[in-house]
Amino acid sequence: MKRKNKKLKFWYFFDFGLSAYPTLILTFFYAAFYVNNIAINEIKGASEWGFTISISSLLTAIFLITFLCIGKLSLTRKFSIKYFNFFFLTICLSVGMLFFFDDKEYQILPLLLILISYISFEILNLFYNSTLHLVAKKNLQGYSSNIGWAFGYLGGLCALGIIFILLVNNNYSFFPFVFSINLVGPFIVIWIIFFCFPFLNIMKNEVLEINKDLKIFAFLFDKKLKNFIFSYFFFNNGIISVFAFASLYASSIFGFKQEEILILGVLINLSGVIGCSIFAFSEKKIKSEKSISICLISLTLLTISILIQEEVVFFWIISLLIGFFIGPIQASSRSFLSTNILSVNQFNNFTVYCVIGNFCSILGPFSISILIHLTDSLKTGFSLIPIYFLVGLIFLRKVNA
Repeated sequence: MKRKNKKLKFWYFFDFGLSAYPTLILTFFYAAFYVNNIAINEIKGASEWGFTISISSLLTAIFLITFLCIGKLSLTRKFSIKYFNFFFLTICLSVGMLFFFDDKEYQILPLLLILISYISFEILNLFYNSTLHLVAKKNLQGYSSNIGWAFGYLGGLCALGIIFILLVNNNYSFFPFVFSINLVGPFIVIWIIFFCFPFLNIMKNEVLEINKDLKIFAFLFDKKLKNFIFSYFFFNNGIISVFAFASLYASSIFGFKQEEILILGVLINLSGVIGCSIFAFSEKKIKSEKSISICLISLTLLTISILIQEEVVFFWIISLLIGFFIGPIQASSRSFLSTNILSVNQFNNFTVYCVIGNFCSILGPFSISILIHLTDSLKTGFSLIPIYFLVGLIFLRKVNA
């Protein structure tokens, strides 16, 4: 029991460490930095960023399908270490190399590094999600999933807070060096290694099996799972799009500077910690699909609201509320799948879950990028986000129908 509790603690801290990547790179920092400092202009940069995320999702899905179809392997100790650690090393190298690109002289290479790091991040998340059943009992997986997500938000919050302090105070005499934006990549690498490696180490003797009877689309024959997957297909487009374009929206529509974006990121992560903590305890009393439904209704209304108002004060308030609900919806989705799948093979199911997630996340950033490119309007592109949430809610209503 003590050993299992230790695994669960390290499982929490793995999310704490890995969340620095999507928080600083994908959502609140590098996206806006790329658009404002590397891309030719804001509109072109926004569309290039969206296309990069879409291509990364497509390549991730193709890789996972190929991996499943090869599939007669069993992840022995030797193979699991090599496989897991390879992508851990890849994300560290690709993020660290962002240090060398900070002006308009380079435009393709930074996006290539983002593509590589994004794929690595998705693979690491697959292993992380598929080990939930190894660190928590079935009746506590909803609680543990939300607490883990809260740790992720807390990790992003702490990383953002440190970066903000270093950037804002980099001219003060008590700093022995001037902290520049180039050092964010190496900072993330150190952060990930420190907090994520203990979980890799303690899980090195665990075996994750790939079922030889691969039925990738078996969920279509189960009404409950089918409706959930279709719901997830759509609302995950909204989630991915929020993450991909949040900092761009703040900087382009409301003129947020880098320091303001960092403050917004800190507060949204704090809101996410509170949201996941509250939903962690509520999932002991209500089902995961009920939690997801509450989040979808709220996110639909909030994303509509953020598009039709022009006051910066209301933008701050609505952004924090979006952060409050967007963490629990992902945590509850993970616990729903873990506790409702028919097969005992968690790795297979979470691989399919990751494949579907990446395929559907192609649609969100890609469709928004196309609209932005065609209309030269960020708001027109962003108007698709509440539609994705609404369609997801419609399918979720059928789960227990």
